[in-house]
Amino acid sequence: MLPKEKDFILKEKVKLYNNIAKINDCEGRLLASLEIYPTPRIIWEFEILGNVQCNFPSLSLDSNTKNPLIGHCFSIEQPICTDDSWNAVGPLRAIRGNTTQAVYGDMEDTAHKFIFYLPNTRFQYKSVRQEILIKTLKEVGSDTEVGWDNGGRYVQSAIDNIWSIRLDIRTDALNWLNPQNRNTGSLITTVGTLYQPKDKSIEPETLSELQTITLSNALEQLKHLCLFVSYPNGGYIDPLLIEGYEYTQNRSHPIQTSCAVALTFQTTPLKQLCYSWVTVDSDLKVYMECFPAFERMMQNLTWRETIDFTLTQYFQATRPGMRWQVVASAVGAALERLSYIILVEEETNAARKTDCELLFATENKQRQEAQRRWNLGKNLGQENITVTGKRLRLLLERIGLTKSKGYNDIDDVPSFLEVRNDAVHPRVGSMTIEQRWKFIKQAIQWIDEVLLWRLGYSGKYLDRTQQWESSTLPRYDLSLRDLS
Repeated sequence: MLPKEKDFILKEKVKLYNNIAKINDCEGRLLASLEIYPTPRIIWEFEILGNVQCNFPSLSLDSNTKNPLIGHCFSIEQPICTDDSWNAVGPLRAIRGNTTQAVYGDMEDTAHKFIFYLPNTRFQYKSVRQEILIKTLKEVGSDTEVGWDNGGRYVQSAIDNIWSIRLDIRTDALNWLNPQNRNTGSLITTVGTLYQPKDKSIEPETLSELQTITLSNALEQLKHLCLFVSYPNGGYIDPLLIEGYEYTQNRSHPIQTSCAVALTFQTTPLKQLCYSWVTVDSDLKVYMECFPAFERMMQNLTWRETIDFTLTQYFQATRPGMRWQVVASAVGAALERLSYIILVEEETNAARKTDCELLFATENKQRQEAQRRWNLGKNLGQENITVTGKRLRLLLERIGLTKSKGYNDIDDVPSFLEVRNDAVHPRVGSMTIEQRWKFIKQAIQWIDEVLLWRLGYSGKYLDRTQQWESSTLPRYDLSLRDLS
């Protein structure tokens, strides 16, 4: 039987299965658990009691058993064996290990709606621009309502014309996420729902109006969602359990569990979460409405690779306690990758695309051609900036950070590149540490502004150029963005 919601929220360990199972031709007892704290992992133990002659896996032969563990409506397709034991008293034979995925039912089973559980959702703690969960207070021993209280927060948004997403976080989880409580590790804090709005009032005779999708398809969509919310969270989030539900014609049991999967993807521990762009004023509802744009980006292989690379560099650059050399290098790398995809891959004007592509050439002859084409140099009438600096300036201008709109960011490009060069080359510049950090923080904000511009976010975000945490309305120009 699947664990209930109360068994997951803020729990360190959850039992997934404890019953009869088979591996090869051996039947025994399988115990599988999802450990959430301090780091998510799925562990299992399979044991046989008695003198049973069967093809029992041996750790000495292969740590990967290759054959699945099959229980009642439960399976571990790729168990990894890490330990075995033999006991003459009993006798008892046992193997134990871990896995990345455990399935209830089948990944190709379908459902009308999916519930999923997310760990360490700090972004929902930071922003108050969400809806309030109402907790109804009832009289002891009866159903009489005597009042209500703040039960937490939620944010919801449509994905398309059929499906919507909702993320609920309750008060006790918000308290655990509070930095003042100095908690560490990982715990599940948010319950998400992938649903169809019309299922709120569904009747048995109108079930045909609902769409079903497979558990594997839901997982792929939720992977994209989790990468999307990992960015404002300042660290990786992934679903640790997804449950699929089907509506039925049975009025006494109108909804039933059809499938589920427990997973252990990469999860950033609470203490290692970074300084993201989300502030108390950031509007998570507006951000969630950008998810369809993110999904379109993820259909493009170049964008998928760019997002993966950029987030890796961004999390390294915004992690507390990092040295300026590491941060400057990571920020420079992320801006390089974003510059290429915006200026070259997404450029629709063929001539302009060719000119921009020259700026990314690695051969000396082509770089000289780029300088000539873009009129770069120290002579009168030329733009005195490097090829690297020119493409970064073009990126900032592309999103609307221009002098004509009152922004002088392009003037600071050479200074940031000087800091980046000091970080990656054996040279010593004349800047003070304070000056270096000023330009580094500004460049981190450029990453945020390029990504938020590309997603179409119109709410407030962190102004990293200020000494104290404060928010700014978008400096970028969303009218310059191609909506397609």
